[in-house]
Amino acid sequence: MSTTPDTHNAPVWIVRVAWVLLAVVPGPLGDAVADSGRTAQVVFTSTAWVLWAVGVVAVAWLSPVSLTAIRSIAPAVVIGLVVATLARPNPADAAVAWPLVSVALAVVAAFAAFLPDYAAAHVQASAYGAERRLPLRIPVPHVAPMALVWVSTTGAVGGFVFALAGEVWWLAAPTGVVAAGLMWLAATRLHRFARRWLVVVPAGVVVHDHVLLAETFMVKAHTVTSVRVVDSPGEALDLSGVARGALIVVSLREAENLALSPYLAKMLGTLDAVHVRGYAVAPTLTGQALAALTKPPATT
Repeated sequence: MSTTPDTHNAPVWIVRVAWVLLAVVPGPLGDAVADSGRTAQVVFTSTAWVLWAVGVVAVAWLSPVSLTAIRSIAPAVVIGLVVATLARPNPADAAVAWPLVSVALAVVAAFAAFLPDYAAAHVQASAYGAERRLPLRIPVPHVAPMALVWVSTTGAVGGFVFALAGEVWWLAAPTGVVAAGLMWLAATRLHRFARRWLVVVPAGVVVHDHVLLAETFMVKAHTVTSVRVVDSPGEALDLSGVARGALIVVSLREAENLALSPYLAKMLGTLDAVHVRGYAVAPTLTGQALAALTKPPATT
């Protein structure tokens, strides 16, 4: 496996440093649960440390899986720290400075984790040989459903934790089942978007996207006649899924067969397999994608 060094990737190190500091800076959780029962203290503290530990693994090990993990966990940690800060017995006293620092660190980590360069480092880390993997932007129609899945899952897990902390066992059992089911749904649904790539290899160009395509679409390098940045796909088949921002259109010398997912076929009102002479994609880093397409990496 070939990975691009992350030494000079600022977002990667910002997330790592901020996340590690969360364990060093005094947070608001201790004060928030100080007057609670022993069960609540154990449950909330254990949950916080589990989330932090999973986050440490996710920020240390670059991969699409860890990208999904940290992007799912970091916003939840921000919410948890804000709630804990507001739940402190004396939220206005001078000691509130450290809890606010912990909230700020969590916000920085969450923000940086959603930057395009951060995603690119995780995606490229899973590449093989001379591959250059470039993440694709999330289609606009999928943003709201993704947010709904995340909110539902986070709410269910939160309900389960609070039920355990309050020793409401009759509620903990069903909420635990619901939380487990939603976590599985979120993991499978959300992770698909961390595996949407434009891949440049010495042999050609690949679109790896199981959201919009029924199977990976590859064209050989010699069949590509032009690559250009555009504002709209024009006559090219739009494989961006209606994403905002600039598109890259890859024009082909001859028509290639492309298998669409049922979702994209329905959206385009066409068959599940089409012949295309060009297609448009929406990489998160348009400039890097254009450079990679116009100058493919050498074979190693």
